Amino acid sequence: MTDAIHLPATASSRSRGPALRGQLVAESERDVSVRVDGGTWTFDRRDILRLTEERAAEGRQVQVDIRPGATADFTRRMRVELVERPITLAPAPSEALGDEQLAEATRSWAAKLRIAERGGTSGATFTFHDGINCDSLD
Repeated sequence: MTDAIHLPATASSRSRGPALRGQLVAESERDVSVRVDGGTWTFDRRDILRLTEERAAEGRQVQVDIRPGATADFTRRMRVELVERPITLAPAPSEALGDEQLAEATRSWAAKLRIAERGGTSGATFTFHDGINCDSLD
């Protein structure tokens, strides 16, 4: 996993990050699965520093402290429509909303990669066509 997902959590000690709070949905000798609002995290039991139960009216609410550098699986429930093409997930939308923000993001990206701007081109553009955001470099 390369992205960091920041979820509401409780403060913990300095040696750990914030505890993950959710409902314990599965537990085995190898794995522990905790459901949160956006989906379900599954951790290797060796990556769990502490698992504490909270009092709750429904289910087993837990707080989980995970060791730094742990890897985990994250699954989320999605509705699948059967169509003639393969199942795919749409890419995350661009953070740039509009030509100016996209142009700024492009300049920043090009500077990091040490790519010189070419004169006579219009640079990046942003369009919204048939319900799809399109980013392009001209």
